[in-house]
Amino acid sequence: MGTENDPPEIYRKIVVTFDICSSTLVIEDLHKTENTIKWRNFLIWMEKYLRTKANEYGFMVYKFTGDGWILMFDFDTSGEDLINFLQGLCHQFKMRFTKKVEDYLETPPLLSGLTFGIDRGSLIGFVMNQQMEYVGRAINVACRLQSSIKDKDKSPQYKAIITKPLFQEIRRSLKNIKQQDVKRKLRNIAGDKDVRCIKIWLEPKQTG
Repeated sequence: MGTENDPPEIYRKIVVTFDICSSTLVIEDLHKTENTIKWRNFLIWMEKYLRTKANEYGFMVYKFTGDGWILMFDFDTSGEDLINFLQGLCHQFKMRFTKKVEDYLETPPLLSGLTFGIDRGSLIGFVMNQQMEYVGRAINVACRLQSSIKDKDKSPQYKAIITKPLFQEIRRSLKNIKQQDVKRKLRNIAGDKDVRCIKIWLEPKQTG
């Protein structure tokens, strides 16, 4: 374990944060009918799915946040790999959620799906309680972008907001994806001024 006098370890990463829409409503509904275990099993499946894809796409499953995850990709991960992973995750989530969770709900929520925030930058890594932890602007921005998707959007599911600089690096991989220029005020970011971003649509892939 390092000390305060050691030089910081810097990691350059693409940070992807995502949340499950209406998770609180889902848990409350399942609890009423003694089916909470369905949610537990669904989250266990998601964790296993992410671990499997982490090996395929070379990212790290950093943290479970209660109703989503924080993932860290290599700084130079291609836009194609990033988008393929996100679209595949949306597709698998939609299929599994419908069969393993939604079919057990008395009152399914109006919104179901995933919302994403994505940024890229340098993070400081350190060990706390025998676990590797990271701090940095990219994590803060990604989390705030994800939570801002619902602003002025009644159907935020399966969408991501990406910072403008990252978008410029991967824009060639997004030419066939619906996108929109947006601005967001992010708490304690950029002096609370508007931040230019790109919203993209990650519709679950169709089969058949």
